[in-house]
Amino acid sequence: MTSEEKRRIADCRIAVVGANEFIDSIKTELQQLGFESIQIISTSDEEPIINIDVIAENVNEGSSCLSKAATVPLILPFDFVNGAGAIVVMPEDERDLLCKPELRQWAATYMAGYCAFWNIDGCEWLRDSLPDIRNGLTSHAALKNAAHICARIAANIAVGREVKHFPRFYLCRNIAE
Repeated sequence: MTSEEKRRIADCRIAVVGANEFIDSIKTELQQLGFESIQIISTSDEEPIINIDVIAENVNEGSSCLSKAATVPLILPFDFVNGAGAIVVMPEDERDLLCKPELRQWAATYMAGYCAFWNIDGCEWLRDSLPDIRNGLTSHAALKNAAHICARIAANIAVGREVKHFPRFYLCRNIAE
């Protein structure tokens, strides 16, 4: 990483929204990458998100719609039990998906269907995880994996690299439990 990229990461203001376990995991990941201005917001908070460059919001059940009007990139990391996924919504992207009542379940079904339609290898674990996701199961390993993916995406956004954004997504199986 160049010194200019490190400076851009340090200057990037990021808001992290989610449950405490996710916040702890992603805060560590972000700090390791050099992020210094991290605003923590609980999913129960109603405080406005202001002066932010990127928002990372973990949505396990439903969606908070806290970030639907945001005019900055939004990263949605997901715990998919046997792996993790993330959807990036850029300011110019359609934001209807943010108000889906079961966003985690919708995202898992969408990604599994996308992989099946395009015959993408290595996604069987997600299809096999769908019943667990529907039943609300979570995994500490998947949550940490989601935080890791999310932090890497945030760093790429901060330095101006191209990132996949909706309808494209990121998906990764858990390496170890």
